[in-house]
Amino acid sequence: MSSTDRMLNDIRAYIRITAASASKPVAAKVLDSQEKAIVYSKLDGKTSQPKIADNTGVPQRTISEWLSLFVESGLASEPDEFYQNHKALFTLRELGIDLASLKRRKGAAPKPEATLDTSTLATSDQKKDNLEKV
Repeated sequence: MSSTDRMLNDIRAYIRITAASASKPVAAKVLDSQEKAIVYSKLDGKTSQPKIADNTGVPQRTISEWLSLFVESGLASEPDEFYQNHKALFTLRELGIDLASLKRRKGAAPKPEATLDTSTLATSDQKKDNLEKV
């Protein structure tokens, strides 16, 4: 890895940490239920809304409304030339969101398999290690 690549990686990591820290108060208000947090955690830029709805048991219409909220709040990006679907800009861990401490929405009954993919909870050290390998 060149010194330029290392410097760019360090700058990217600093900006990401700063942005996540600034986004924590907003995230705490927006990601206010287990279902919202689980849906947010599944926004990988590849998975479609119908697939997320199937996996979580949350109606697609509700997911669509939440996606608009996530984008407006600066927590997710809209589909673009790089990502076919919405993409979460941070992990729940980076936002300080503890899924276990969140309440379930009233009347919500997500599918039993609608759980958080713990692979999205990699630590920043793990992410830095992965970036350095690239």
